Amino acid sequence: MKIIHKLEQCFQNHSYCFSFEYYPPKNRDNWPDFYGKIKRMSRMEPAFIDVTWGTGDPTSFASIEIANQIQCLTQIDTMMHLTCTHRSRDELIHIVDDLIHKTPIRNLMALRGNKPPHDDWKKHPNGFACAAELVAALRSNFADTLGIAVAGYPEGHHEDGKPPAPDFIRTSAYYKQIEHTRHKIDAGADFIVTQLCFDMDQICRYRDDCFKAGIHVPIVPGLLPIHSHKAWQKIAAFSATIPQNLAEQYQLHQFDDDDALACFAVSLLNQQIDRLHHEGFHAIHLYTLNHERLLSRWKASRP
Repeated sequence: MKIIHKLEQCFQNHSYCFSFEYYPPKNRDNWPDFYGKIKRMSRMEPAFIDVTWGTGDPTSFASIEIANQIQCLTQIDTMMHLTCTHRSRDELIHIVDDLIHKTPIRNLMALRGNKPPHDDWKKHPNGFACAAELVAALRSNFADTLGIAVAGYPEGHHEDGKPPAPDFIRTSAYYKQIEHTRHKIDAGADFIVTQLCFDMDQICRYRDDCFKAGIHVPIVPGLLPIHSHKAWQKIAAFSATIPQNLAEQYQLHQFDDDDALACFAVSLLNQQIDRLHHEGFHAIHLYTLNHERLLSRWKASRP
């Protein structure tokens, strides 16, 4: 089933759903434990499961095998990422053709792909220059066979991996990213999944700015549960802006043991989800980082 149909059903029924994102373990020896984790977490009944795609490394093709196995194992619609990086147009179309004919996967997240470490992003000589071109080619070659998601960036697309300065939000670069997103939707994408964001106000502003720009497809906010103190430090240094009120909340828990931190993380995640539901978002995407315990604790806390 195409994921967009599930999102539309949520909207029509005024119901809510969530999804999980995983990344493929690089070591094949870890796959059995990974599948066991996926099987257990599937009992939480996510609306769909999302599998990332390595940028030009061996895990890229592992993603196909893993996404296929997850959907067959769980019977939950599974979406696989696909990036333009390092691959020609013909190669990418061949990958998708194989996917359609050899697996039950019918949902893709079309991405340009991040720049490699210590290098600039370079278009393949015979490849796609951006996600919009990839979306257009997928629609041209496979029509409505596929459900297609694309990425959205509530804080803009900061290529260097560092959070934007406070005055970056809603600048010309931010609006340029929204224009890029509109091109992806115009090319045939069904819905948007946002980059992780901790500022719920900004997610709402982003949704409103997209609507003003002519984007009327579902937007699924991406949230990252705080799995550990180490994860928090990494987020604060590289991934996303931490709102002042959240930074102050964390200060009160910075010396908590694992159990106390988990209580804070679950409470925070519930606050974020409840706020977004109140603001009219019917689906939430959870970046699991392949962690099980905290998400199980979170799901048990929901009414």
